[in-house]
Amino acid sequence: MMIPANSTIKQTTLEKIAKRYKVGYSTAASWPDEPAFPSPVDQGWGRTQLYDEAAVDEWVWENKPEAWVKAHPKQKDKLSLPAGAPKDLMPLQRIGELEGRFLSREATPVATLRTYISRGVLARPDRRAGDGGQPKVEQDMWFRETAYAYITRPRSIRRKVQKGDGEPREPSAFLTQYFEENPGLLTLEKIAELDGKEHGREPTAMTTLKIYISQGKLARPDRKPRDGKTPAVDERMWEPASVLPFFCRPASRRRTVQPREDQAASVEPSAFLTQYFEENPGLLTLEKIAELDGREQGRKQPTAESSLKVYISQGKLARADRLPNDGKTPAVDEPMWTPAAALPFLATPRQASRGKRDSAMPADGELREPSASLQRYFAKHPGLLSLETIAELDGRELGRKPTALTTLRSYISQGRLVRADRLPNDGRTPAVDEPMWTPAAALPYLLRPVGRGGAAAKKTAADGDPQGAGQ
Repeated sequence: MMIPANSTIKQTTLEKIAKRYKVGYSTAASWPDEPAFPSPVDQGWGRTQLYDEAAVDEWVWENKPEAWVKAHPKQKDKLSLPAGAPKDLMPLQRIGELEGRFLSREATPVATLRTYISRGVLARPDRRAGDGGQPKVEQDMWFRETAYAYITRPRSIRRKVQKGDGEPREPSAFLTQYFEENPGLLTLEKIAELDGKEHGREPTAMTTLKIYISQGKLARPDRKPRDGKTPAVDERMWEPASVLPFFCRPASRRRTVQPREDQAASVEPSAFLTQYFEENPGLLTLEKIAELDGREQGRKQPTAESSLKVYISQGKLARADRLPNDGKTPAVDEPMWTPAAALPFLATPRQASRGKRDSAMPADGELREPSASLQRYFAKHPGLLSLETIAELDGRELGRKPTALTTLRSYISQGRLVRADRLPNDGRTPAVDEPMWTPAAALPYLLRPVGRGGAAAKKTAADGDPQGAGQ
């Protein structure tokens, strides 16, 4: 569009818009991407986009009232606040309702307003019960001019977030079909329902959506009650085009650390996992991953699904390859993983890191000499050790009862006792049905230095094998 030579349109640029409404240039530059922002009317020097200042002013009035107030401090009565005498009285609840209407959101709670009073943001009441003024009031009341000064006060303008750390996705087949069959306006409740379905979960919480609106991730409503447009609406409503960028937003603004390819390539699956995936090449549910992980890690119980969700957030377990309503076939009704995506996680032991374990291990010169009892035991039993056997040997070496198994497991997590050399279903021979240690792996722990409380460790007079040890 070219502006005629005799046009009366007053032109403006993004730099002038930012200055006029007292916002940063980056904030002003994000406004043209929002719904209904006026299109450029021409190009200036260096292809600078020129806008109709009056049209921009009207858009800011409807969509950014707090910015509009900064540019028009003497015209606050133009805003969507009811007219009235400056000394009209109104209670705190009414002030909250009007502030919500002014900012196109829910009413400000009375409890929140009271905190603003204590912080000096909202002035103290102009009238109080029993103050002798006329008319008589029975609760705290504010003059209209006091309330409007609070509601239209200058506010910091948040920059609208257009994108996360990744690019928006294409609409799923589910969304495409929905909008083809339902092209009308959307309520916030419907947005919550559709967003939950699009991301394979329960409807998004209304409070979460309101936060997204304040952050600019979800556009402000296109329609609101008493906006003078037709058809009239009795609640806030959105156009499909305004909501679609929100539905197709990147899965997370924080990119999770996915398992590295070289780590995945170096993982050797156990014979158990290899056989399982040969016989079951299909998709895996989170429940099945929990079951396989428990067996692979040598535990009797499946891994807790809450733990798996933490691993997903940490990038140790990849995100699901399939989600409900993702438009792929076959359709799924819950998140699903391919074997290739789950295998790096399942085949990786998850205990104390090697760096932590090595730092906790005593140097060879710090180890105590084994007692005669311990030497005789290993000479007679050179095979693998169970955790129960290590507990009994440790207690006897220190001249007390067997060490508690919970204590030993704590030592494993701290790196004081190394992880087991053998696990159930690890594909080695002979097969084991519980975690097992070689004598060489357990000996540094059994001969570790002891403090003052370990004086009994010097006791070496006891003879014979521990009762039942290794049996």
